[in-house]
Amino acid sequence: MRIVNVWIGLLCLLIVLPQSAGALVAGERPGIQYSDQVLFLAKKIVEDGRVAWISLAYEDPRSSKTCRNFFDVLGGRELFADIPENSWLLVDFELRSLVVDSGFSGDADVTGVEVCHDYTACCRERDRRAAAKAVEPQTEVAEKPMPDKTTQGKPSTLDEVGERLLVGRRLVKAARCRGCHTLEGFGADHAPSLTWRRHKYEPNWLADYLAAPYRMRPAMNNLMMLAYTSPNAVPNLQPSELKAVADYLQQLAWMTSPAKDFRLEPWQDYNCFDCHARLFMEKPLSFEPTPISGSLPSKVAASASLRSCLACHAFGDQQPADKLPAPMALAPDLLLAVEKLHIDYLQAYLEDPGYVQPGSQMPRLNLTEAQLLELRQLFKELKESLAAGAIKPVHRYYRMEKETAK
Repeated sequence: MRIVNVWIGLLCLLIVLPQSAGALVAGERPGIQYSDQVLFLAKKIVEDGRVAWISLAYEDPRSSKTCRNFFDVLGGRELFADIPENSWLLVDFELRSLVVDSGFSGDADVTGVEVCHDYTACCRERDRRAAAKAVEPQTEVAEKPMPDKTTQGKPSTLDEVGERLLVGRRLVKAARCRGCHTLEGFGADHAPSLTWRRHKYEPNWLADYLAAPYRMRPAMNNLMMLAYTSPNAVPNLQPSELKAVADYLQQLAWMTSPAKDFRLEPWQDYNCFDCHARLFMEKPLSFEPTPISGSLPSKVAASASLRSCLACHAFGDQQPADKLPAPMALAPDLLLAVEKLHIDYLQAYLEDPGYVQPGSQMPRLNLTEAQLLELRQLFKELKESLAAGAIKPVHRYYRMEKETAK
């Protein structure tokens, strides 16, 4: 009950904060563990004998139409195979994403679940476990030196975080990103959506890419993102501004916009596609695949799961673009995608692309747990090879400026 009260307190705090600050504070909080939470199994979808969807609520939605506090389950759905809908549960989970917007929602990976007879029984059992844990002997912990407060950075307040993210949002508006991308529920669809759930990118990747965009999609032949660090770009973003944009996109790109005035942005009049496409056609950028050596080529050839991906995706020099049976303009080179994406995001995306990135063109493949595990292991090995320098990804950078004579 204590944790629920904490969330309720947070929600109340956000409601009273100014619209320009507190309402923006709703980023992802990965790795937060909760145990013995009293939750209600509000929705369960089974397809082909497999649990395809689970939503857990903090209240019985049949008795409260205003309750919007819930979590969707991505990891651990199999734990609910024999549990019927409308059951009260004690749940252990890891919070992965959270949206605060007149209530809170998000998604989590469930690690344990136990059915209770009713809400009261769940609360009684939770309290009994908490009391038992409180009297358990505590393991002695070696004393650590107190941190030097003079060298510690001051923690950000909700107002400071909100203001920093507001800067990123305003820069996105100034750069007219919605002229090509969908963001916060509105914008064009010429380029991939900037709406997603869960942490998507490896640390620092997004800011680096914004500073120097490179070609990732072999079949793309009419459009390329411009470098906003170029002197010709409007706005011409400085390093600190690039970081603000990256922070904003990583934290809030998939959140419902809390400020109605941003929905008045006239992105339909930007006509970004024609200009970007013209610039790309005037100065085209060819795609160059990354050479793969060592044991990875044989593992790629031996993996039926990965080979099925190569119907639409290139994979370095293992599947060149001109050999694709059905090249997709929005399908990136898988090697470059693995380089940029967080491994947990990759697995969640493969399991359910449309939920993790709304509007995704990739179909749901209904991969088995064994197939997902196999792909995760392959991608993990690839990331290790990239980190060790055994594989050096080829980045073909796009520039707006004409090259000067040396």
